[in-house]
Amino acid sequence: MKRAGLLAALLLAAGLASTAACAGELRYDVGTNDSPVYEKECGSCHFPYQAGWLPERSWRKLMSSLDNHFGDSAQIKPDARANITAYLVSHSADKSSNVRSREIMSVIPPGETPISLTKVLYVGGIHGGFLDPTFKGKPEAKTLAQCPLCHQKAHRGWFAAVTYTVSDESFRSNETDLSDSPILLMRKKK
Repeated sequence: MKRAGLLAALLLAAGLASTAACAGELRYDVGTNDSPVYEKECGSCHFPYQAGWLPERSWRKLMSSLDNHFGDSAQIKPDARANITAYLVSHSADKSSNVRSREIMSVIPPGETPISLTKVLYVGGIHGGFLDPTFKGKPEAKTLAQCPLCHQKAHRGWFAAVTYTVSDESFRSNETDLSDSPILLMRKKK
């Protein structure tokens, strides 16, 4: 009986710790998207970035220039546009208490209005090497806008966990000429 009570207490404690960890994830990171309109309208073309990634001024600028949205027209009905703008502004990085949003705001100079998340030093600086042609990670991201390729919980607003591997395939490939390799040259000398 004591054993069953102890097991039940341990399971309850583990469940509470797990719940706290999940809440901590969301508190630390940029938060989730809670707007079905935003998810539908913007998420139909690209990953729907959480509002906590950019300050209010950036979201306002983006939403006011949908006729030329990174070279494409992303025009939507005025009521949907107003709804999405209000949502993004109210959940923007400068209004968020999430730690990552606060970190993002600390690297954006007050006079700057970034409209591309990948141009924010906090994001672009950390990820720059992933677009280097010599990086052989799997999956191979073609742009930094493909968050879910590496961040398995990106849709939930949690970007700490990554699922990518660096492959040593080029070192094992028959097509790769390693005859000039310093390691092989050292072995030949012995």
